[in-house]
Amino acid sequence: MKKRTFSAVTLVAAGLLSGLVGCDDPKSQLPSERLARNPVVSNESEETKTVSFKVDGMTCPSGCYPTVKSAIAKQKGVVDVELAPQKEKDVIDNPIVFVKYKGKLDLESTFKAISRAGFEAESVSN
Repeated sequence: MKKRTFSAVTLVAAGLLSGLVGCDDPKSQLPSERLARNPVVSNESEETKTVSFKVDGMTCPSGCYPTVKSAIAKQKGVVDVELAPQKEKDVIDNPIVFVKYKGKLDLESTFKAISRAGFEAESVSN
């Protein structure tokens, strides 16, 4: 068997030729060429808004809050649900949740979801 050796010039030329002949291997394309063929679609331009709810009866961070959070998180457009800061670790003394959403949040559906979870809520100003 003959052993073949390639010089750096040969390898560079082969790489350049593959680009000229329309190689569709994404690994052989420059990042800008891959981006042009496969544009990234993002909704980052859509503004995130926040609404606050006071949830009556939500007293424990290990049971009540996860139940409320899950009910709210299932609503269309909801991005995140956070509990307001508390004074004590194992008790909810400030039953406010902050709901971040994109688009439009249907408040009536959100209140119904919280009610089905066993709690009542009202919106509060931020």
